[in-house]
Amino acid sequence: MAKIIINRSSEYSNKLRSIGIYLDDKKIGDIADGESKEFEIDEGEYRLRAKIDWCRSNPIHLKINSDETLRFNLSGRNPFLALFYITFGKDQYLELIPIN
Repeated sequence: MAKIIINRSSEYSNKLRSIGIYLDDKKIGDIADGESKEFEIDEGEYRLRAKIDWCRSNPIHLKINSDETLRFNLSGRNPFLALFYITFGKDQYLELIPIN
């Protein structure tokens, strides 16, 4: 099976909350503060996103083969700009970054 590994940064602003991980709008699990988590998925093309309440991350479009492992870092944005990110920037509140 293919694998996605997500490393979540430890942050003060979302420390007590889990973040949902979604493939094509279907929740595949949650990730806690500072956690690194592995998700086994079928090969194919997907849109990967993280979500907390009504705020989301940037979408990552990916194609994964059956024996492939993709890695990502997940973090929040600058807490001093929280008002912007929970209103106008709600689709950029979290940041998913591929690791090569």
